[in-house]
Amino acid sequence: MHQTDYIVVGSGIAGLRAAIDLAEAGRVTIFTKAQITESNSMYAQGGIAAAIGQDDDVEKHYADTIAAGAGLCDAAAVRVLVEEGPLEIERLLQWGADFEREGNALSLSREGGHAVARIVHGNGGLTGKVVIDALLARVRANPNVHIAPFTFFSDLITDGDRVIGIQFEHNGKFASCYAKATLLATGGGSQVYSQSTNPETATGDGLAAAYRAGAELRDMEFVQFHPTVLSLHGAPRFLLTEALRGEGARIVNDRGERFVNELLTRDEVSRAVFRQLTSRPDAKVFLDTTHVPADLLRKKFRHVYTTSLNYGLDITRDRIPITPAAHYFMGGVQTDLSGRTSLRGLYAAGEVASTGVHGANRLASNSLLEALVFGGRAGAAMKEESEINPPLQSSEPSSGIFATVNQNIRDITWRYAGIVRKARELETGLELLDRMKEESNLLTVARMIHECALAREESRGAHYREDFPAPAVTIFHSYIQKDRALKLL
Repeated sequence: MHQTDYIVVGSGIAGLRAAIDLAEAGRVTIFTKAQITESNSMYAQGGIAAAIGQDDDVEKHYADTIAAGAGLCDAAAVRVLVEEGPLEIERLLQWGADFEREGNALSLSREGGHAVARIVHGNGGLTGKVVIDALLARVRANPNVHIAPFTFFSDLITDGDRVIGIQFEHNGKFASCYAKATLLATGGGSQVYSQSTNPETATGDGLAAAYRAGAELRDMEFVQFHPTVLSLHGAPRFLLTEALRGEGARIVNDRGERFVNELLTRDEVSRAVFRQLTSRPDAKVFLDTTHVPADLLRKKFRHVYTTSLNYGLDITRDRIPITPAAHYFMGGVQTDLSGRTSLRGLYAAGEVASTGVHGANRLASNSLLEALVFGGRAGAAMKEESEINPPLQSSEPSSGIFATVNQNIRDITWRYAGIVRKARELETGLELLDRMKEESNLLTVARMIHECALAREESRGAHYREDFPAPAVTIFHSYIQKDRALKLL
């Protein structure tokens, strides 16, 4: 049995940001599934949105975020995001983050859904890595922080309606750790789809564990599909950053014809690409960057350029075959503005949380900003938690193989609860999932997506129902909780 003051599950931006502040108040243990640098955050190319440009302000950023959210954003959460965002960028600069510059000023770019250029990028296009490097340097320098890599978080430990710790597995052995506050910063679960931009670790562990513990989750039907992902046999589903389209890259069909405004929101572009690809069996769609200055591609998009070369594509001369792929969960564990969940002692921040910032569709490059802002706010709130009295002996380890990744689940979710949905297919997907006897995180997450998508009989944001193509007049959220009926409120 282990004990600490604060548990952080996950080593992405939200978890590290919280850990830095928590270390000022006590001992922090960070549990992470793989090495400390492996997280969704590390793969983020696009950038961080913040109203720091001369022709920008927080009201414009607020308006763009609200518009993208298609009626489901929490206005107070968005206000917190846009007002505190510039302070987080300044703090990262003070901590040594290597952002692109033009002279003495930060270089800003524009992406889909943004009225002005407000996206900050890490040098070479790997913004997530630049931010992680800056945060991790501070974490590693603090003796109050202990890092437990290659440790699988299996479940939350509860005492009534309070979370008092976690169960975990390391080197084949189960153990428990107790703390006065626990932060889920486990990221999303896009590996529940066969086509996904996320690393293999993104299996929805925090979402599933929160559900099993009785926490309330919100809007799980809202999954964002990124429209421009490398589609090449033998290559991973490598994300081709939105910033390429901001610099003029075009989306074309196999006849070289444009068919969509590339700067529309991700759900609109993804559906347009999906319809082209499904229009006939041999249809192909490409991202065409051949007219973009070659020097710009090699410098600003160095990561995309070099990765594409590894698979035989020179993006200065070749069109890039693309497909949409699952990318980001807007829904998650419901929280307040300080990361508190419906269970005492349990907090959530980053993609695993539903803060209300993203509504029905996340605005490009708001995710890293949310992780910074709400990771910091969760850390501040966790400091106020009172001590607990851990049990005299560890709780029994959970049964079941929660780490299982079943390809059948991924194929079912992609086919029946993907970009374009309808009742008959969602019901079929649920029937197929119900036949599976395993008890895995991926299966729990897949069921939640199907159930919430079936209940929402409208199209809104990233959730598109072919049988209900228009938005409903009434705006509502979906709420799902273990052993309780799904609610639409």
